[in-house]
Amino acid sequence: MPERALEEELEDDIIFGRYAPGARIIEDRVMEHYNAKRHAVRGAFAALESRGLLVRKPNKGVEVVEFTPDQVDDLYGVRIILETAAAAQTPLPCPPDILQKMEDVAGRHKEAILAKDYRTVFWLNQEFHELQFSCCENARLARLIANHARVAQPIRVIKYEDEGHMQTIVQQHFDIIEAMRGTSSEKLVKAVRAHLPASAEAYRESYERRFGRFTA
Repeated sequence: MPERALEEELEDDIIFGRYAPGARIIEDRVMEHYNAKRHAVRGAFAALESRGLLVRKPNKGVEVVEFTPDQVDDLYGVRIILETAAAAQTPLPCPPDILQKMEDVAGRHKEAILAKDYRTVFWLNQEFHELQFSCCENARLARLIANHARVAQPIRVIKYEDEGHMQTIVQQHFDIIEAMRGTSSEKLVKAVRAHLPASAEAYRESYERRFGRFTA
């Protein structure tokens, strides 16, 4: 398997729970499962470590990152700061061709939710927000947002089977598009701010079901 394809498949499997948070990932087993060469596995490990999905621990090897609820709150606190700052710096109204692409992606995202095709849901959500933040004139800020969103990937999928939550996400995508069609930065910031907290709250609930109430 080519290194890039392995990286993407391994990333998907981490995000969707084939490798649980805190689990050790054995190089030889990955080679066997994905029919991959050792150098490709090591390259994929390095790429996913740089994205914050894997961590290399002394005398333990490579493990899937597991956050505490407070660490997730900190991560989402940073995401809110970055993403609302990008919204405030986005010239409005946004280009019609970008908005049309976002509307198309949002529609396909809604269809994938109804079909319970959660991997497609995930990647369409990624595409939607890449288009969204491409309208921000601060390229460095957009890159920081993309980096923090990647770290949050396994956290976001926790709510995918919650139908009420996913219906809210669909509506929020269209609210963001509507705000980007207008001229009110305040309205866009509000729409972006509303879109973030639920995954972090769900992660805390899931963590505390497994380990009991967390205290720092």
